[in-house]
Amino acid sequence: MARTRSEQAVWRREQLLDAALRVFADKGVDGATVKDLAQAAGVTPGLLYRYFDSKEAMVETLLSERGFLPRLRELRAAHHDTRPATEVLTELLEAFDRLLAGHADLMAVFFSAAQARAPLAKLVNEGQRLIGDFLTERVAAGELRAHDTTTAAKTLFATVAVNRRMGSPIDVAGLVELLFPKEG
Repeated sequence: MARTRSEQAVWRREQLLDAALRVFADKGVDGATVKDLAQAAGVTPGLLYRYFDSKEAMVETLLSERGFLPRLRELRAAHHDTRPATEVLTELLEAFDRLLAGHADLMAVFFSAAQARAPLAKLVNEGQRLIGDFLTERVAAGELRAHDTTTAAKTLFATVAVNRRMGSPIDVAGLVELLFPKEG
């Protein structure tokens, strides 16, 4: 069955992102050119610009759509329950760690984009804000001691990401327990 124009456009966009992921993972964000991206996708550079305004827009799209944020948003929305904060945080961070472990190419793009100073700040900030807001809610509810929730969120994500990047998986439950010890 033939694809509609809309289906064709979605398919082509995904094809371009697949190629971009391979090229960025291989050459880095700074090292990849629009010509490289187009060649890997088997299209002309002009066609890339019909779907993305720039190379940086491709990086941002890759990371925002295929990175951890969509999953974090889902998990965060689902966790307005009464489970302990440490249990929820452990689950979120283990999911983040699994994503990183299972998508080395995506992780390579993330770290490459961070070095290239690509527009990642809003993606990173959103992830940290989602976790920070969760922590703030749990502090307000009296479950967690008062603390700098922004720094805690940054510490959690950075520790998992850096350890995974170095090939040294981390005990996520231990990390959460370290930052949020049970009062006894």
